Amino acid sequence: MKKEFSHFADLYRCLAKTSPKEVFLADRVTEAWHIHSKKEFLESIRYLTLAFSENNWSGKQLAIALSPSANWLMLDYALMLSGAVCVPLFTNISSKNLRYQLSDADIQTVFAESETQAQLIQQTDPNIEVIFCRPQGVQGNRSMHDLLEQGEIIDHTQTRRFDDLLSRVRKEDVATIVYTSGTSGNPKGVELTHANLISQIHATAENYFFEKHSDVAFSFLPLAHIFERMVMHFYVTRELTIYFADDVKNVAPLLKEVNPTVMTVVPRLLEKVYFKMKTKALEGNFLKRALVMLAFWRATKKDPTTPLTLLDKLLDRLVYTKLRQAFGTNIRMLISGGAALSDPLYRFYLNIGVSLYQGYGLTESSPVIASNTPHHNKVGTCGQAFPGVEVKVSEKGELLAKGPNIMRGYHRNPQVTAEAIDEAGFLHTGDLAEIDSEGFIRITGRKKELLKTSTGEYISSVFIEQALMSNGWFEYVLLIGEGKPYAAALLFVEHEFLGCLAVKMHSTPLKVLQSKKFREMTEKYMAQVNRKLNHWEKVRAYKVISDELTIEKGFLTPSMKLAKKVLMAHYSAEIDTLYKDHL
Repeated sequence: MKKEFSHFADLYRCLAKTSPKEVFLADRVTEAWHIHSKKEFLESIRYLTLAFSENNWSGKQLAIALSPSANWLMLDYALMLSGAVCVPLFTNISSKNLRYQLSDADIQTVFAESETQAQLIQQTDPNIEVIFCRPQGVQGNRSMHDLLEQGEIIDHTQTRRFDDLLSRVRKEDVATIVYTSGTSGNPKGVELTHANLISQIHATAENYFFEKHSDVAFSFLPLAHIFERMVMHFYVTRELTIYFADDVKNVAPLLKEVNPTVMTVVPRLLEKVYFKMKTKALEGNFLKRALVMLAFWRATKKDPTTPLTLLDKLLDRLVYTKLRQAFGTNIRMLISGGAALSDPLYRFYLNIGVSLYQGYGLTESSPVIASNTPHHNKVGTCGQAFPGVEVKVSEKGELLAKGPNIMRGYHRNPQVTAEAIDEAGFLHTGDLAEIDSEGFIRITGRKKELLKTSTGEYISSVFIEQALMSNGWFEYVLLIGEGKPYAAALLFVEHEFLGCLAVKMHSTPLKVLQSKKFREMTEKYMAQVNRKLNHWEKVRAYKVISDELTIEKGFLTPSMKLAKKVLMAHYSAEIDTLYKDHL
């Protein structure tokens, strides 16, 4: 499909002209796949658009609080085609952020999938209508099925109405308001236009190539996140078959069942898969364990651009071929985004034969600013600027970006918008970066997460936290040091790892944490990390914490990032003990 569309009404018309496809979208429902044809997908969008128009929702904000599914995409397209604005909500959003977002966006209608969600929404505002998107619905509530029936009747009696609605859509129209994670205060509503989103589809098409008859996509990331949502829009334009997981916990078995060729991932998943691969591969006799250790060492160290040696070919035959099967037997492309990917992990996947491409972006940029691609892929970077996007580094080292993908602004917040986008139209990303001679971008830190110690030294927390998590023992790490004499860390233990260690030690998780062996393991690893840091960056004190961080407690954002201010306040006593000799 060529650049025949500048907004989603044009895109719908283009899709309607192409050939039928019987297996277009597939939802996992009660251990079986519910298949949607392309015709059913387009008809559902048409009927929903008409129903939304009949309900006078044009110009209004409506929220979607669903798990990734075909219904999510149908609702998204129909809202945009009817002139309404889609506001995605994470299904695991905290009550505080839910309350703020519903109020800030003037939400009066929410599409939900569970009565628990409905209760939480209506506790926030009893006047909000909840429309259920499941077959049985709920007595007393309208359902998505009701809206589909309403739209079908309108379509049969007013045959020109749908085309009239499409003719009103403009590329400058706001298509969606996506709220940021709110790690440093209230979430900000990012207004993205049709043109913003469409520019990303066209840019992606210049970098990644798919075949609609053979490529199969697998989706498990929340569509409330603009990264996964934009990718789904792109897949739809390429007419790929898309399978949606019903639960992130089922990803491993579903991958073997679906055998996709492409999927988008986040670094945390890649880390978990890596450690599961390693743990499973190390089961066996001494010779097998020695071979596995050699294979993993080689894969994390070798430059993927250098020629294969005889050793590499041997390791591929004996070890790597088995490791690749973690993603099914047909995978040909993984695209990683949402957070930084460590260099050893990046090298590992490329060296075992998994084509992995790291990208970078923000909600404010719809989201992609840069990406590695099949033609240009460099470990240690997030790739080159996306087609149509201009990037530069400011005098203070901050990455700036300009292009058709940059947001219209923050909802109801012109002052913060003016602070984020300068007079020349450049978005100030807040990330520190370097751009090499080939145009590859390397993110070196987060401007707001530079810690300035009491001695005046600056520490970039992101990469030290990443290094401390790279052994798989710790789920999260919070580095501390702002205004302090040295860097210290709270290490939040990975409970699956702790459980496995407890079994091996014939003990309990609590006793393992308190054991001399675990303390020595941690000390040894901390020393390994510190050896690679400048003297002012070294982590001189730490505390291992067994608490499980959750979104409900406010410790994590819906996109699973640390709510650092909340954690600093909650663990203030523990932090004080890390500096007890300097108080």
